[in-house]
Amino acid sequence: MPATAGTQATTPRYVVLDCSLKPVVAPATFIIACGDGGIGVRGLRWTSWTPRLASGYGTFWENDCIPSCTGGHFRYYPSLEVLWGSAAVKGHPADRRYTKLTVIFTGTRRPPVYVLKNGKLVATYLLTQTFDAI
Repeated sequence: MPATAGTQATTPRYVVLDCSLKPVVAPATFIIACGDGGIGVRGLRWTSWTPRLASGYGTFWENDCIPSCTGGHFRYYPSLEVLWGSAAVKGHPADRRYTKLTVIFTGTRRPPVYVLKNGKLVATYLLTQTFDAI
């Protein structure tokens, strides 16, 4: 049976949730650490925004928290961003949200990630990091 105006399926709108849980399409800034804004990406330019993934480029920022998070310094790194994964958006039945954000660092400098190795914290400098996208 052909679809009619009342039964025609609609393609969901793909969004990312901001820190207030508001659905947003292709934001210019995305805060990863909503509690203090210490990690995020800005200056985003999206090159694709599809149901499978969204991709673009921008600048990743991170508070180094040295000597403390309130006294720390923000560090900036050029990066590519990929949003992926899919979940329903509570209260917005026509929307689907991306659930993961992978950041790919494109510069020679990368932010340190500390891991426990042989009982000591050791800095590693990963090419990519993946975060939950709220």
